[in-house]
Amino acid sequence: MIKYFKVKYGFNSDEHLSVKEGGDLEKVVYGWKEGLPIALGDKMIQGKHIISIEPDYHRYTGWNPSYLPTGSEDFAQIKRDCPDFTGVLEDCKNKVSCLEAKNQTHLIGKNEDTKQIG
Repeated sequence: MIKYFKVKYGFNSDEHLSVKEGGDLEKVVYGWKEGLPIALGDKMIQGKHIISIEPDYHRYTGWNPSYLPTGSEDFAQIKRDCPDFTGVLEDCKNKVSCLEAKNQTHLIGKNEDTKQIG
């Protein structure tokens, strides 16, 4: 199952977008780390304005985007309906850092395997 993350870039309930793991998430993490603008589909967001990057539970549960899970039933639904996000964001941050360290930032967002890069 593809994992989607919610990228919040403003304080209004509609100032977020959903990105999938892989290339788009790499771009978001890099833009956030460096404060750079990011092009995602038909949107441009400023990396320095990213407030949070978190699992997009709403995509899997069907909840209204402004709904905040509060009770045990909500968390049971998350566990039942959503994929396991454990380590995905951390792995992405590590990959972006690795590409930066190897001066290969042009590969960020291209889903390249860092083991193949010298």
